[in-house]
Amino acid sequence: MKKICITLIISLFALMAQAQNFEDIVRFSGTPNNGTARVSAMGGAFTALGGDISAITINPASVGVFRKSEVSFTPFVNIAKTKASGESPTKSSFQLGDLGLVISLYSPSFDWKGVNFSFNYTNLNNFNRKTRQIVGTSYTSFTDVLARQSGTLSSDELDGMLTGLAYDAYLINPYYNEQDSTLAGYYSIFGEGEPVAQVKDISESGYQGEYTLSVGTNFKDKLYLGMSIGIQTLNYKKSSVYTEAPPEQSLSEVDFYTFEEYYKMDGVGTNLKFGIIYRPIPQVRIGASIHTPTWYSFDYSWSTRFYSQFITDYDVRTGRDQGAYDVPSYPYNIDCDMRTPWRANVGLATILGQKAIISTDYEFVKYPNARYQHGEDDYGYYDYDIENADIEAYLRPTHNFRAGAEYRFNSIASLRAGYSFRDSPYHESHKANNRLQTVSAGVGLNFGSFYCDAAYSYKHAKNETIYYSYIDPNYEENDIYATPVSNKYLSHEIRLTFGIRF
Repeated sequence: MKKICITLIISLFALMAQAQNFEDIVRFSGTPNNGTARVSAMGGAFTALGGDISAITINPASVGVFRKSEVSFTPFVNIAKTKASGESPTKSSFQLGDLGLVISLYSPSFDWKGVNFSFNYTNLNNFNRKTRQIVGTSYTSFTDVLARQSGTLSSDELDGMLTGLAYDAYLINPYYNEQDSTLAGYYSIFGEGEPVAQVKDISESGYQGEYTLSVGTNFKDKLYLGMSIGIQTLNYKKSSVYTEAPPEQSLSEVDFYTFEEYYKMDGVGTNLKFGIIYRPIPQVRIGASIHTPTWYSFDYSWSTRFYSQFITDYDVRTGRDQGAYDVPSYPYNIDCDMRTPWRANVGLATILGQKAIISTDYEFVKYPNARYQHGEDDYGYYDYDIENADIEAYLRPTHNFRAGAEYRFNSIASLRAGYSFRDSPYHESHKANNRLQTVSAGVGLNFGSFYCDAAYSYKHAKNETIYYSYIDPNYEENDIYATPVSNKYLSHEIRLTFGIRF
């Protein structure tokens, strides 16, 4: 039995390469600075400010700023929309944004003014969205790529691989050398250059959160130091249905076929953070923090399915029976470890006459030092050198910026606004991909021991995707590319924070 399982794992390595790649590094490392409504409204620019429970996730020295104990709760609503090919599907979700507790042991009569502790949960990422992509007419097909990838392997050798599933669904067929009748390769069920319509529906869901235990101290109300231990949890699901259909008058006699993918990841990771905030004068604060990589352990599960439907029940060209075929892959599971990038934050904030706050942050994230490695139960069968080489080849360090402002009308009411820019981690040729901009605003009401805040954020990003590609190492004219699809990702978030000081 063990030998059979090992054989299945090896046969699915071609599929695994699509499941684990540098796109996951980008997805799980580009965490927006969300959390409480106040932090969100001010663009996450809290490296130098502190004094907010979710700011501790950005700079653990923030916990040293507190002079009273505090507990707060932040729910949020997210409405995500993807615009592609004239389609705009929307997906809404309701999640916990932040939940935290600070225990302050502030002692004003000493130079070292006590030690503060905090425990909080912060939602780092919300993955809920839907996408629908359409290419009305394409003169290449995914089956062209599958035929080229099959090479001269026999149908038995293709068994268990993605190309083998396509063969069993009658989407690729073999052809033979005339001289000796040996297998020469495979061809697509569609004729060369035959136009096909392509549609891809994608549904994503899940979250990425962090539980943080922090400790901080305060020296003469001028120097604040802090450190934290973070435990991140992650759940991500993605399902997609890709469909190709030829015109009504087609020699292939294919009505349509679909290729389905289901992809799930569950992970737990740990990290450390160190921070400092310094007040050279009462009106100015300077802050900095270092975040170690998060060392994640993941459980991947992945499966695929081809479904093909033909107009006739027999192909006279190949002598193969036709009809409708439903061909699922073997369920696929494996453990994997991942190391996210190092990151560093520096911030500068000024407080003007106890009425206004202006704060700016700069963040550096070193994506090329992220890595995959073997998990506890993957038996070392897979070589991650390819994925790690791709990380260094395709990703670059990023420079991110955040800015926020707050104006206090009186001791009760405040108005806030913010902006953040997260740069693309891709090199120049794909620089526009994954560049995220956020505009935010909010209000706050402070009643002494009780406060409530509200914030609205509008996020915008775009990229360009292709369904498939094939690069021939010997003949460039044999390369195959899908038609690019441009995507715009928009989201609206509303956050409410309720807090008590004691």
